[in-house]
Amino acid sequence: MFERCVVTHEEHLEIGRRYLQAFGINRGVGALVEDMNEGRLPWEKAQGVLTHMHYLVIEHITRRVGYTRFRAVCRDPEYITLQTDSLCGVLQRHGPFAQERYARAVEGFAWSSLRLWHLVAHDLGGRHVYEPTPEVAALLRQAPPENPWKMPRLPVPSLLMLVPPEADLSLTLKGSPSRRVTEIYVVEASPPKHQWSVWVHAPIDERIAESVYLELPFTLDGDFEEGLAQAHDLFQDGSPDIDGWRQSVRWFAAAIRAVVEGEAQLEEYIHHTQEGKSERRTLIGTSDGLH
Repeated sequence: MFERCVVTHEEHLEIGRRYLQAFGINRGVGALVEDMNEGRLPWEKAQGVLTHMHYLVIEHITRRVGYTRFRAVCRDPEYITLQTDSLCGVLQRHGPFAQERYARAVEGFAWSSLRLWHLVAHDLGGRHVYEPTPEVAALLRQAPPENPWKMPRLPVPSLLMLVPPEADLSLTLKGSPSRRVTEIYVVEASPPKHQWSVWVHAPIDERIAESVYLELPFTLDGDFEEGLAQAHDLFQDGSPDIDGWRQSVRWFAAAIRAVVEGEAQLEEYIHHTQEGKSERRTLIGTSDGLH
């Protein structure tokens, strides 16, 4: 998702950043539209920037409030204004069906904002990408660690874990086919409230996906299983109403624990994207401690 939504569109995102840095959010959008209408910015390029304005605003706010806690972004006045403007637009466009559409728009805006925040956090956190080998992916699924992981910590504040098919992880919404998990994004917030914000991504096609967004809270002397037991959906009270999320988060934690505790062999390599850009990745392989 990060490669498709961010790396592929870096040219448009950089143009948008310059407008927001020069004029601020409200005036920046107006200046962009004015330059487009006056021919100073090609129409197609300007449209590309405008389609990513939600991402750019989330990024703009996150740079100011920090990227480790989504709730800090949600409480920001500029975020609240963006949300209000977006929902007012829904009301203006859909008239007599406003209440029904408004409720869906509220939910859709929140889901989109959270997904974009994860992408922003991944970018600002250093674009750390971990990729288990197929052997390691299967091993962690078949034989997870026996002892609880005390005081779980990520090796970096934000990362993306690529999930090979051999991990055999999926999300299944009631009444729908299972969807294979391909990516897990996690952002760690440090004390006083130590927590993981997790996004498990299982694509349906190139446009839509099954996703689950979780927070795992940890106590100072707690372990991973206690955090998992207290995990809550960011849009519901209690646990997510979808099968497969526990297995996915447990598998992720087992992989990261092997990295943090030195049980896995790590190897950095350069991945070349379809756009010809280079991306650093860390391959998680087997060693004497992980077999």
